[in-house]
Amino acid sequence: MALISNSVTTYATKAATGGSEHPEDVSTILINLDPADVPIVSAAGKPRNCTNTLFEWVNETLSDRDDTAVLEGDETTRAASSLTTRSNNVCMILSRNATTTGTQEALKNFTKASQMGHQMARKSKELKRDVEFAITRNKAKNVGAAGTARQTATLITWFNDGAKYNVSADAGSTAATGDGSDTWTRSGTTRAVSEAQINTVMESVYDNGGDPTMMFVSPGHKTDISAFTGRSNTREMVSSGTVGSPISVYASDFGDVKVVPCRTLGKGAAADANKDIFILDPDHYRLAMLRSYTTFPLAKIGDSETRQILVEFGLQVDSGQAHGLITDLTT
Repeated sequence: MALISNSVTTYATKAATGGSEHPEDVSTILINLDPADVPIVSAAGKPRNCTNTLFEWVNETLSDRDDTAVLEGDETTRAASSLTTRSNNVCMILSRNATTTGTQEALKNFTKASQMGHQMARKSKELKRDVEFAITRNKAKNVGAAGTARQTATLITWFNDGAKYNVSADAGSTAATGDGSDTWTRSGTTRAVSEAQINTVMESVYDNGGDPTMMFVSPGHKTDISAFTGRSNTREMVSSGTVGSPISVYASDFGDVKVVPCRTLGKGAAADANKDIFILDPDHYRLAMLRSYTTFPLAKIGDSETRQILVEFGLQVDSGQAHGLITDLTT
């Protein structure tokens, strides 16, 4: 078979110096598989509003149990009253921005009506991920200065290794004070996550009055937990053709917790990535919002437009004894 002479082909029209005579075939669907979920932030209690960069909250604990008997007719010894305590944290600012030229906004774009609108939608998702990333690092609060950005104390800094806290850590670790004022110095020795660690922390949380319902783990630790030997004596109904042995709920002697994989805990510098498991009670941690997610244009320069989105927030951990921490882990 041969090509009929003088036939106009797509090869000829595409090779012409003026370019193809045919419109391009580009899908109208924009594909982006990067995850934007933020399970730790999403599970947190209702955000509170604050009116200052330094915000506070009040908590108290009951006195120790006492079984001292009292004499009949005894004169009462006046006991000292226990006062409440105030905790505080600092609001920090996170932001993203995008700039487009006037020409870019005038052009038609595949999959998007406006380049600026699309870029700001991206920045919004990125900023929400930034918030969760920020609160899961190991940083103490800082009120800031002219050349120093304010920093909110992160989750791990609200844990201590004292009796009122619920922590499993390597013996070489130096614990934070537990009030957000300093960081946790992790041990150079890492350990595999174990059922014993989780059970120890859950017992401690229960003894201190906590009732956590969620365990946030990195993807690597999620697979480790699903391989616990406690699974060997269980039975599970699955659909035909389905194979698997995941753990979605960990049942301890002191309550059940939902095991939630969190990509953020596996990200970042080696000092933080895959080191921590947080066992949290969502009713006792929340974001404090000084300025919620806000978008605004910056001053126009030439034939370009810049828009910024920012959030000014802090982390409120009502009490470290409501939660549990397992640290110094390896994947």
